[in-house]
Amino acid sequence: MPIPNAYRETLYTKHDRFAGEAAWQSFAEHACAHRVLPDGRCDIILRFASDGTKPIGAITPLITGAATRFHIVPIAAGTGYVGARLRPGTAAAVLGIDLRAIANRILVGDAAIQALPALKSVCTAASSVDQLTDRLASFVERRCDPSLPDSLSAGLIDTMHLTGGRMPILDIASLHGLDVRSVRRRMMGATGLGPKQMAMVIQFQRALRLRFLAGLDAASTAFEAGYADQAHMSRVFRQMGGVSPARLPDLVLVGLPI
Repeated sequence: MPIPNAYRETLYTKHDRFAGEAAWQSFAEHACAHRVLPDGRCDIILRFASDGTKPIGAITPLITGAATRFHIVPIAAGTGYVGARLRPGTAAAVLGIDLRAIANRILVGDAAIQALPALKSVCTAASSVDQLTDRLASFVERRCDPSLPDSLSAGLIDTMHLTGGRMPILDIASLHGLDVRSVRRRMMGATGLGPKQMAMVIQFQRALRLRFLAGLDAASTAFEAGYADQAHMSRVFRQMGGVSPARLPDLVLVGLPI
C-alpha cells in the first residue's frame, strides 16, 4: 500500500461547490511532533496505524472545532491521517452540531461518533490512503448544504478575510446593515467563534504569511497586519502560536489534531 510522505493536500475553491476547503493526508515514518496553528476551521479526520503493507484498519475518527490557540501533537511512527478541512460557514451543516460546543475542542473516537453517528460508516477498512481520502471527501460532499452559508453570513466571513481581520466589528455590522449582536450570532452559528475571535485568527494567519512567506521583516509585518506595534504582534504570536515572529519552527501544520 503506497503511503504519502509527510503531508500533502488538495485545495478546493468555492466554485468547486464542495464544503471541504481541502482534503489532506499525512503519514509519519518516524516519531515526531507537529505544532498546529489555529485557522478558524473545523476538520473531520481519520487516524490510523499502518506498516504500509496491509489494508488500513482500526480507524479512529476525530472532529476538531475551530481553534484560537496552538497545540503540540506528538505522533508515533507509523501513524497516518486523512482529513477534510471544512470551509468556514459550511461546517454546521456537514457536522450537524452546534459549533460553539466544540470550539477549541477535539472529539476523538466514540465522542466523535456520538456527535456525528453517520461518521461510523466512513471508518471501515480501506485498501489505500487514497481510497480512505476519497471516501471521506464523498461523505462531506453528501452532507454539504449548497444553500449554506447564507449570503449574509458568507458576506460577513468574506469581509473579515478581505480586510485581514482588521476592520472593527461595528464597521462590519454597519456595512452589512446589521447590529453587532446580529453579527455575533451569525458568526457563532457559522464558525463556532465570535467575530472578535475570528478576526484575531485571520489577522494572525495574515501576519504569518507576510512574515514567513512574503519575507517581510517583523516591524513591517506588524504594520501591514494591523497590529498596534511589533510588541503587540509578538504577544499575539506567543499566545496563539507559541512562536516568535523572529523564527517559525519546523513541522508546523494547520488542521492536524491529536
